[in-house]
This record gives sequence, C-alpha cells and structure tokens, in this order.
Amino acid sequence: MAKAVAVIASAFCLLAVSGLAHGIDKTKDSKFTIEGKVYCDPCRVQFITKLSKLLEGAEVILECRNAETGNVTYSVKGISGKDGNYTLKAEGDHGDEICEMAVVSSPQPDTCGEAMDEVAPVTLTDIESNSDIRYANYIGFMKKDPDAECTQMLEELGIYPDDPDEDEEIEGPAPEGSVPEGSAPEEPAAPAN
Repeated sequence: MAKAVAVIASAFCLLAVSGLAHGIDKTKDSKFTIEGKVYCDPCRVQFITKLSKLLEGAEVILECRNAETGNVTYSVKGISGKDGNYTLKAEGDHGDEICEMAVVSSPQPDTCGEAMDEVAPVTLTDIESNSDIRYANYIGFMKKDPDAECTQMLEELGIYPDDPDEDEEIEGPAPEGSVPEGSAPEEPAAPAN
C-alpha cells in the first residue's frame, strides 16, 4: 500500500511540475524581426514620393518606452543596407510598452540630414500576431530646401504649395441665409392674422 501511495504522490508531483512548466511566461523568450526602409525626402512633405531616394548607411533605432513614465526600457540600433532596407532583432515581449522606429543619423548629413518628425510604431507582442516579423513604416530624412521638381510633382498629386492669399477672407455678398459676423440672427416675423 505504501508503494501505491508513493507512486500516486510521485505522479501528482510530476503533473504539478509539468503544469508549472507549461504556465511559465513564454513572452520572456519572444524574439522579433523588425524590417523597414529609410529614405531621403527631397520635397519636405514627410511621405515617400517618386522623387524620394532610399538611403543606404542610415543609422536607425528601435526604442520601447514605459507607457506611463516615458522611460526607455529597451533599445536596439542598426544600419540600413542596400535599397534603404534595415533588419533589427528584438527580444522580449513589449506589449505594455510603446515601441517605435526612428532615424538617428544620415549617411548624407550635408544634403539630406534633417530627421523627419514622424516615427514608425511597432508592436512587439505575441498576442497580436502569429508571426515574429514586424514591418515598420518608412522613416527618413529631409533636404534643407525642396528640389525644383517638387512643385510640379506635388501639383500632379493634387497638392498645392501654400498660397499666402489663401487664408485671407474673400469680400463679397454673404451667402443666402448666413449671418454677418458679430450680429445676431433676425427673429422670424410673426404670422399675419
């Protein structure tokens, strides 16, 4: 009888250890690959156009921050390769953090060295996807002054440069039913008896 109790107790211990092992947080072992591209924006519009050039040799960084404090909790740097492509390896689950890709330094600081305002958010948690690859939006640098071809290219896209007269108020008759600025609407007339 003692042997049977020992065997049953051993079986329960094995099941308990197995359950603990299964319940271990695998998110600590999460590994991700972040892929993206870096480009030079010759038009200062902060989105890629047909005039944009991909940048080889740009330094990029992945930073994860605590959502409440803003403190950096994890970071990895890399360099863009041919055709502006970069690939970074990240470890750990960062689902409770804000992770973003950004540019650090340009390979062309004199001609295209001003970092764009935009960063590329990246989600680093297994909960959101079955794949370990994360694709980041394009990030990059801008030229100090827009290229001459930019105006025509932007007009082709239906984007027109700022017109200084655009913000001025147009004088003329007010549309029917509108109320001139600074006056109260008229009260409706009483019905005639």
